Amino acid sequence: MADRWEILGFMIVVSLPLGGLAFFSYEAFLFIPTIARHYNYIPARMTVLQMDVFPRHCCHLACFCDEVDNPSAENCDAMRRRSEALSPVICSTNTSACPPTGSAAVCNAGPFCCDSCNATCLVMPPAVAPSCKCPCPTCSGGCSCCRHVEARLCRLFCNPCYRTEISVAFHDRHGTARTANISNYVPDNAVDAQDYANDFAVNSTFLGFYKPSDPSIVHTSRGFAVNRWVGFVFLAALPFFLIGLAITVLLIGFILKSALGTRYSGKTVFWTTWLIWIGIIWPFLILLLILELSYPTPRAKTALRVLIPLIACIGWFPSLYYFFGR
Repeated sequence: MADRWEILGFMIVVSLPLGGLAFFSYEAFLFIPTIARHYNYIPARMTVLQMDVFPRHCCHLACFCDEVDNPSAENCDAMRRRSEALSPVICSTNTSACPPTGSAAVCNAGPFCCDSCNATCLVMPPAVAPSCKCPCPTCSGGCSCCRHVEARLCRLFCNPCYRTEISVAFHDRHGTARTANISNYVPDNAVDAQDYANDFAVNSTFLGFYKPSDPSIVHTSRGFAVNRWVGFVFLAALPFFLIGLAITVLLIGFILKSALGTRYSGKTVFWTTWLIWIGIIWPFLILLLILELSYPTPRAKTALRVLIPLIACIGWFPSLYYFFGR
């Protein structure tokens, strides 16, 4: 019995770090290619030709998977286009010009095949199973493949927002003159919309990014939402950093033991590791590359120029004091 518990404990101890490493690797596999695709966009100095701000509605769908034989609801794409074209200004004085709400906002999103199994069809012989209504190509041979729907019903939710349209002119990497339009959405906040318009006033210039294969596709930045960066750092980058830190500690301990025998302390390993990672790797091999290669925004560039020497000092001074100042 004791052997069984020891084997079970060993399997748990081994499976947990392996499973965690697999999960972190998967997160990095999903996130890093997205960064690479966006960072292939080429920077160019762009001039604003025209800047317009339009009050409108921003809508999203909340869908549910129920089988409907003869849906009579309006097509969701048509309802969404119609609702987003309505003006919040007119809606504030005329409720008939507002997007639909409640039961009137239910729409038909078209044919859809749900993932869950239809237990009724599974237990029925193929000869007596009803004819398959599922339009998905994965469903074949009766109705036992999944639960089928002829239509997926959704509910439309709309909120006031602002749409910005920016016309820009720039020269691509070959020196060819280009023009492009940039669309963006600002939440229901007139101050934010005005601030955005002021940042891209007519005749002002900014560093934009265009797609090499299609220069008509332009973005004002290549950044990602803060929550995506935080998720990536804590779900992928941080564990690999900790693994690298552990490997560094082991290597330093091995080298010191080989060179000095047992005449070294844990503090020596700690401050040597601190110097390598905090004094060298983070400021000069990570943050400096981000500053030089990622075209950060002016605010981010200023922050990096402060962080790099600050982190380098935090890495070097305590370590040098430990080795030479005592």
